[in-house]
Amino acid sequence: MEILKDFGVQPILLAAQIINFIILLLVLKRFLYKPIIKVLEERKRRIETSINQSEEIQKRFDESAKKQEEILDKAREEAKNIIENAKEESNILSEQIKTENKQSIENAMKRTQDSLELEKQKMVADAHNQIVTMVASLTEKVVPKTLKEADKEKLIQEAIKEIENEN
Repeated sequence: MEILKDFGVQPILLAAQIINFIILLLVLKRFLYKPIIKVLEERKRRIETSINQSEEIQKRFDESAKKQEEILDKAREEAKNIIENAKEESNILSEQIKTENKQSIENAMKRTQDSLELEKQKMVADAHNQIVTMVASLTEKVVPKTLKEADKEKLIQEAIKEIENEN
């Protein structure tokens, strides 16, 4: 203890300081340390909750991005199919229109040919009638009036037959 006196330390004051330090330590522990630890624990818990929530949000975001990409891929595939179907349908429709136009043109040409054939037959019949009339009138002029009506008719018929044979 002499060493303590040499350094100027008084044992009663040292004991009082130790007791004061222990009292201060207990007061600080009870009123300051525990509330600080409690606040720090609460803060730690909130940070962990926030981290968990942000991880959950990130997970949901990744899932929604994946779903969005899948939906876009599906939409692209459907659009591609729709375009291909439209092309096929347009080709089929084009072929149908071409076929219909070809048939329409062929029908028009057939009607025109039929009409021309009828017109030709009419013209031949008219020409035949005119020739018969001319032959009859020529025969009357050429053949003397002394021939009988039956002979005249016979001559006209023979002339008509010759004309028809020449055609």
